[in-house]
Amino acid sequence: MDTLATAAASREVQSAVLGGALALFVHVVKGAFAQKPRSSSRLRCSLRPGRLLAAFGACSLGGLCVHATKNAVQHGPFSVKLRRQLIPLHSEDGVVHHKSAYYGQITVGAPTPQQFEVVFDTGSGHLVLPSIMCRAETCLNHRRYRRRASLVAKDIDVDGSLVMPNQARDQITVSYGTGEITGIFVQDKVCLGPPAPKEPAPPSPAAGSVSGASLLQLDRARVETAKTQLQEDEDDDDGKPKTEHGCVDLRLVSATDMTDDPFSSFQFDGVLGLGLPSLSQTSEFNFLEAASVGGSWSSLVPDAERMFGVFLAKSAQEDSEITFGGWENDHILNGHQLAFCDVQDSEEGYWQLEVYGIKADGQKLDFCDDGCRAVVDTGSSLVGVPSALGDQLVDLLRFPASPEGGCYGPGPRLEIDLGNFTVILDPADIARLEFIEGQAETNETQAALPEGSEVGNTSSDNMLLSAGASQSSAEPDAEAPSCVPMLMHIDLPEPLHPKTLILGEPVLQRYYTVFDARAPKVGFAAARHALEAEVP
Repeated sequence: MDTLATAAASREVQSAVLGGALALFVHVVKGAFAQKPRSSSRLRCSLRPGRLLAAFGACSLGGLCVHATKNAVQHGPFSVKLRRQLIPLHSEDGVVHHKSAYYGQITVGAPTPQQFEVVFDTGSGHLVLPSIMCRAETCLNHRRYRRRASLVAKDIDVDGSLVMPNQARDQITVSYGTGEITGIFVQDKVCLGPPAPKEPAPPSPAAGSVSGASLLQLDRARVETAKTQLQEDEDDDDGKPKTEHGCVDLRLVSATDMTDDPFSSFQFDGVLGLGLPSLSQTSEFNFLEAASVGGSWSSLVPDAERMFGVFLAKSAQEDSEITFGGWENDHILNGHQLAFCDVQDSEEGYWQLEVYGIKADGQKLDFCDDGCRAVVDTGSSLVGVPSALGDQLVDLLRFPASPEGGCYGPGPRLEIDLGNFTVILDPADIARLEFIEGQAETNETQAALPEGSEVGNTSSDNMLLSAGASQSSAEPDAEAPSCVPMLMHIDLPEPLHPKTLILGEPVLQRYYTVFDARAPKVGFAAARHALEAEVP
């Protein structure tokens, strides 16, 4: 009923009905003047109630169609294309190891949006961008956020209170693996995707045509005009506050210092945390929570601003993508549907699920008999397992390489039972040649695992996860190379469960994954990729 009332009150429907009524009125009046008195029966024919109702119905339906189309365009799911960066970690015996990072565009500020590339990270809870005040070499090599360039930005403390000029302000230091950032708090307009095209600005006066004082007045006039336009844009057609499609008012961390390691190797500028509210300083810093209050990318499903779907490509023939406000059915393999699993201990802030069992090459392991957890992490390149499980999995999942030296043929599977869904990983998903990739330790930086934070002091929002390609005690045969799974060894501190797995890139590539913060829960369905056959 609310949706119908909203549609009926829209200008599209009202204009259509009014236009139809006016057209009918003109037609009837014109007919009345054109007919002779003895032809009154023909005039009565034009006033038949059935025809009037049909005409009004057609007009109203047209208005509803226009309204629905406008609503779908302005309030439907919002997708952002992602690019992949392979980050070299170290080289041993000529072998270079990499981790992946998927990042996309956002803009910050108004009326002139500032563009940034950010990683969409489910393992952290803040938007962090390098500040124009940061003079570190790492910051200078990236786009920097200029707070004064945004007319809607506010300098704030962690509780949201405004910071006056020359007033001391809160700051935060956040650890990301081997490095850290220090920053201050700002509130600003944040929009998904690249900036919308705008009309060109009028030409500036020629140099020397106006005095310095006049130029200053002109600049002030432009600022006032921009402010007025922003104020007008805040009201929708019905006079209610509106939010531009894909935008949200968000509190963020503006980094005033960033260490070279690991940030200097990143092509992207910052991190947009998509963790649950407990990973954020307050709910106003949490992107999904802020979107549920002032987001605009879905009105078709109640509170759908707190949902997003992730698709990671397997080849250059397709694009990786993150979709906010729902999910894209086109990324789901034909004949498959999403299966949702409930998040456990959501107060810890992670998208962690219950693990009911693990199988390797069809053999059920007793490792999870007393309980396990799995964190779904868009910031991880590999599947992570506790170190006590790693060697056992490598022994069970080892198999001979193909005669051509590849690991993409049939072989033992890794199965992770999540209750309502079982994650199945084939050799093509996780196996690598042991004599090349299995001999070196790989370290991977993760944006995850908070140890708590305290405003004004050094805080640790994340920690380093050490990833190792497990090795058996047996020496590999150089004449018959084996394939082994590339797995991270992770042992997570409290409050997380001691037996916690990390479901990273291999899982997110094989399965289209939907994160729903309303329940919260995570859904999985077989992903449809460009180069794979469509089989049910």
